[in-house]
Amino acid sequence: MIEHGHRLPDILDYTLAQVRGFVAATARSDAARDARLLSLVAIGTRGDARHLDQTLDRLTNHAHLRPHQ
Repeated sequence: MIEHGHRLPDILDYTLAQVRGFVAATARSDAARDARLLSLVAIGTRGDARHLDQTLDRLTNHAHLRPHQ
């Protein structure tokens, strides 16, 4: 949970229900991130160079235009 922005002092004050909810939310977030990563790996291993370059350009532009997201 700390990796997702929760501070330890705050976590220690959470109820069990809150901990369970936040853990479930972070698990969903991690699963979505892993799915995106797997998709990118598949593009990189199966795609042709042109599609790989396009995908890399989109990701790079997104990272530079909106680094806070």
